Amino acid sequence: MKRLFAIAILLCCIRSAFAQDEQKGVRFGLTFSPQLSWMTASDKNLNGNGTYIGYEYGLLMDILIPKNYAFATGFLFNGCGGKLTYSDPVKFNTYNDSIFAAGTNVDYRLQYIVIPLTMKLRTNQIGYMTYYGQFGFRGGINIRSRADISNLSGNTLDEKIDFGEDVGPVDFGLLVGGGLDYEITGNTAIHVGIQYYNGFIDVTDNPQDYKSSSSLGALKLELGVFF
Repeated sequence: MKRLFAIAILLCCIRSAFAQDEQKGVRFGLTFSPQLSWMTASDKNLNGNGTYIGYEYGLLMDILIPKNYAFATGFLFNGCGGKLTYSDPVKFNTYNDSIFAAGTNVDYRLQYIVIPLTMKLRTNQIGYMTYYGQFGFRGGINIRSRADISNLSGNTLDEKIDFGEDVGPVDFGLLVGGGLDYEITGNTAIHVGIQYYNGFIDVTDNPQDYKSSSSLGALKLELGVFF
């Protein structure tokens, strides 16, 4: 809530700073969006084995160029994750002197600061509705990593541990989606969209002799308000 309140204050300040640019089509909004995320394994000794129900919230910005197109970006906090099963024995940087047996499961709980860089193709307003399609990229910087570790039998070995040494510092991938804006009054509109994210890069960071590769994916219901 403190972060959301701070973002709301930032939004007011930015709107004030850009007040003279509204005729050029700059608009700002707030979002709080549920999402389902997962981790996709790229190695034969690693399996994606579960999803994580998370969230994303923060500041949205659309720059209309011209009215039927927009450059869409923002500043967002993203809570995501997934579950991986290691089919071979594995070692983690967090545990320098331990080797975990085959069948070890890791539930990742990750947080990123996310900046989307996308284009929107918008229809003319139909009644109170404006529909759009969206395509572009999303980059993220990891700010927190937690994990629960269990064995092949499902017994918990460790939980809620700081797992930052075994997670890469950045994430980057493709973002596509679509949705609608419902005008309430003036410049205020309810925003609803669906987005699919497919990460391009490995977000894990195991020791040298135990390297594996896994990327993030997500399906998000984006809910927000533009002002």
